[in-house]
This record gives sequence, C-alpha cells and structure tokens, in this order.
Amino acid sequence: MRKTVWVSLVACLLMPSGIAWSQASPDAEIRARVRQYEAAYNAGDADRLAAIYAVDGTHTYASGVTHRGRIEIAAGLREQFGGPMKGTQMTITPLHIRTLSPGVAIEEAGFAVSGLKDASGAGMPPVKGLCLAIYQKTGNEWFAAAVQCMVPPPGMPAK
Repeated sequence: MRKTVWVSLVACLLMPSGIAWSQASPDAEIRARVRQYEAAYNAGDADRLAAIYAVDGTHTYASGVTHRGRIEIAAGLREQFGGPMKGTQMTITPLHIRTLSPGVAIEEAGFAVSGLKDASGAGMPPVKGLCLAIYQKTGNEWFAAAVQCMVPPPGMPAK
C-alpha cells in the first residue's frame, strides 16, 4: 500500500511538468498556424484558409477591402481565387510574435504574393507587404481574430 501511495504521489508531482514540456510555445504554435495559412493559400483552398480565422474574425486586405466573419472571408477568398488572385502563391515571414496574455498574441509579418497578372495576362512582379494579425486561442487552437495588411508606397520597401 505504501509503495502504491508513493508511486501515485510521484506521478501526480511529475504530471504538471510533463504537460508543460509537451505543449508548444505560443510562438511555435502561431508559426505553425502561419504555415497552415500559407499552404491553404497556395493550394487555392478558400474554405481551409477561412477556417484559420475566428468565427467573427476580420481581414482587411492590402487593397482596402475588409471581410468580416469566417463565412464572408471564405466567400471573398473564393472570389479572389477565381479571379485576380487565381494561381498566385504567397510566402509569409513572421517577423515578431508577442504574447499579450495566455490566449491572445500579436504577429507582425512580411508577405510576398507572386504569380500576379495584369489585365492583358502579362506577368507582374511580386507584391510585398506587411500584416499585423491578432490571434486568440480557443481550446487548443489559435485563430486569427483580426488581420490587417498593407503594401508600402513605391520606394519604401517592406522589411
């Protein structure tokens, strides 16, 4: 009986440490989420991409258009992937991730979109810009609550 009590006590004492060791940091989790976003975008999968946003999330694109809510974001992405953004590819480079609380974090990132074509169908150079994203953790997943992107004016490169 005494041995069982000691084994149980040691197991209880070690359990919180084991849980802490097995969890990824918010920085690592958000970086993984960014990779999911990039992969969904590059696959042209509007629904998978929209699922990364909070149900009531918003995205203001560099063009100035804002979509509010996951359903509107998905519809807007389907429209973009069927039109001007068809076949484009995106790379995202997280520059800084800061945790504000256990369930809220801010990500500053650079992005580049390649494969754009002008009205005549001729290729255009990649567009580079910056995004600021606020993530909130719901359950075990981080969701984009608000994303705002911009493209610096010509002559002012995105860093």
